[in-house]
Amino acid sequence: MLNYPSNPTGQTYSADELKQIAEVARKYNVIVLSDEIYGRLHFTGDHISIARYYPEGTIVSSGLSKWCGAGGWRLGTFTFPPDLNWLVEAMASVASETYTSVSAPIQYAAVRAFQCGVDIERYLWHTRRVLCSAAVPLTRILQEAGILVHSPEGGFYVFLDFSPHRETLAGRGIKDGPTLCERLLEEAGVAILPGAAFGQSRSNLTARLAFVDFDGAGALAASENVSLDHALPDDFAERHCKNIVDGAKRIGQWLQGIELKS
Repeated sequence: MLNYPSNPTGQTYSADELKQIAEVARKYNVIVLSDEIYGRLHFTGDHISIARYYPEGTIVSSGLSKWCGAGGWRLGTFTFPPDLNWLVEAMASVASETYTSVSAPIQYAAVRAFQCGVDIERYLWHTRRVLCSAAVPLTRILQEAGILVHSPEGGFYVFLDFSPHRETLAGRGIKDGPTLCERLLEEAGVAILPGAAFGQSRSNLTARLAFVDFDGAGALAASENVSLDHALPDDFAERHCKNIVDGAKRIGQWLQGIELKS
């Protein structure tokens, strides 16, 4: 199972990596479930599906809620290759006993979304660069605070590793990820999810941060005032994604305060 751009890291795979994974999967006859629901939010629009290199054995899953900015509109899709038609029937049987029908409003929205067209492509290009503009200062501020975090390549998540501060945090009674997140919420007003929610050990001082707390309509409108041929202003995130930038600063200030008290 692959998920890219990734929740919770924002990282993705290169074409060479996907080719190598495809070679191994083909050699051992492995079925790949490729979750690409964030694919259309790749910051440069260069998402590549592993189905390009391993079409006969790849099932691609996607949906509306992420790339359409339609949180809660849970219409998902599975795209099967002809060689896996035998699996479609089995999955459809299971699904028929598990899922309810999609509501009419979501069905109409899906029809429009999957028709694509110039309007939707323009929306996606503006969405990508707004998210990228928010990610750049967010990542820089966190890294300057001594937190280990990779710059995301798509989607709207970053994965934080506070392990460089383990000794200092332990001195304040913070010895695991859930406690870290609870204290950060209580003392800095920033909500993030512990790495334990994503399969990591509870003892890991890791957490996922979603950088979506901003006025999306306002940010898109501001982006539309700048030609896609030009980069957004350096202060775009400060002006239009202020909560994201302020949240990163609060995390850094919180860590600094703990260090000063230790």
